[in-house]
Amino acid sequence: MDRVDARFKSFKEKVKKLGYMKGEAKKVAKVMEKVADFGMMSDAGNQKVARAVAKAKNEKELRALLSKISTMAKGKYAEADEDEVIQRAIWAMDSNASGMQLRPDANVLMQLKKLIDTKRDQDIRTDDMKKMKVKWKDAEKVHDILMQLKTPQRSKYLILLQKDIKSFKTNFNGILKVANKR
Repeated sequence: MDRVDARFKSFKEKVKKLGYMKGEAKKVAKVMEKVADFGMMSDAGNQKVARAVAKAKNEKELRALLSKISTMAKGKYAEADEDEVIQRAIWAMDSNASGMQLRPDANVLMQLKKLIDTKRDQDIRTDDMKKMKVKWKDAEKVHDILMQLKTPQRSKYLILLQKDIKSFKTNFNGILKVANKR
């Protein structure tokens, strides 16, 4: 019986080293809820980045882990060293979104679409759980400008809008000024 326990223990240690334990998987799942796509070419690459975000304790360690990922498998995950991937990973690590904010309908873009569909002024909630009243006409203008941007640029703006209420106000008003000039 001891031999079985010893074998099971070594198997469990190997599995833990690879990062497939339940505790690790839950942490990775939480990161994937915040940012599902880090800009990697494959889902496996996104999983590796999410695992690195869950494992890292600070930005320096995260950058080191991403650098290590970029050299894996003969360059298969080379895009892990790109600035966009690194910025999204840092944002996911620093994000304090929790509870209700992790649901897909809490995304700022979805909230803007909801305002446009209902044609009513409503609150928009950011990751710091604060709300701001937004007019649906303004939401429509900002949404149209955001949808004209290419996906990488749009996602940068959405991250800034989603972050906190102060960042939301400044970026929303900036985008609205651009929309009103057209």
